[in-house]
Amino acid sequence: MRQVRKDRHTALKVERGLLIQRCSTTQDAAQYLLARGVPMDVSVRVLTTTRRRDMNRTGALPEQGR
Repeated sequence: MRQVRKDRHTALKVERGLLIQRCSTTQDAAQYLLARGVPMDVSVRVLTTTRRRDMNRTGALPEQGR
């Protein structure tokens, strides 16, 4: 099931957290997301899911101004 991203700021924080996870550790990524107010359920889901999103596909990030 695809989820629609409605909050561009949170979506960008999540993507940054995933970059941190790849470059550092899951713990560092979790601390980053927690410090930036990303909901715990979202953080756990994205940091523990092996299937990653294709950020090049249309609609991967919500449009600005929404």
